[in-house]
Amino acid sequence: MQVDINVILDDLKTGKTSRTQESLDKLNALLETRFNAGEKDYSIATIGRVSKAEGGVGTVSIRNKTGEHFRLLIDAWATKANTTMKKPPVPQSRLLDVPSDMELLKRLDDPAMRAVFGQIIAEKNKLKAENRILKQNAEVVVDMRPNHFTHAEQVHQDVEVLPSLDGVLLQGDIEALEDAINEDKMAQRGWTVSKYGAVKDEDGRPLFKNGFVLAIQKVLAQV
Repeated sequence: MQVDINVILDDLKTGKTSRTQESLDKLNALLETRFNAGEKDYSIATIGRVSKAEGGVGTVSIRNKTGEHFRLLIDAWATKANTTMKKPPVPQSRLLDVPSDMELLKRLDDPAMRAVFGQIIAEKNKLKAENRILKQNAEVVVDMRPNHFTHAEQVHQDVEVLPSLDGVLLQGDIEALEDAINEDKMAQRGWTVSKYGAVKDEDGRPLFKNGFVLAIQKVLAQV
């Protein structure tokens, strides 16, 4: 962006003491060096730290009410560099990461919901671990012998009966789960649900991973 720093600097130095003018010149030289190096971090914390290390004004002096001329100069260079005085996000910052299962679990205020979903997460992790073991020990055997028939009485079928959730969840637990995926309340919070059951906030950032809403619906279907 076309910004005439010299005009701005001269205007900021007008009426200032010689000491302040010298500080402005030092700060301007530092900012020009960062601009030429392609730096994008023009936050007060960073500029103040680097400036103080080089014998210039520090972060406190820039933040003070009397340091407005320093802030205006920094802002001018930030504008010239097509950025702002906000600290840019660090690459691979945790702020940009998808929260882990346990981090999502901690966001649930209701203890009953935390208990239920803690169990769901544990079961999921157990199944994933078992799946990895099966893949590692997978052995494919190709039987080239002629097909043979097995009489019905020789076939043993094992039927596994899964326990019902009835009696495990209290009515309050069920109501908490229903409330968690209530469409009207999600809309009030600005949350949206993807077709895969993920929940996102008003900025499109993931709050709960794929399958979250679907998992609750499955649990509710069993009660």
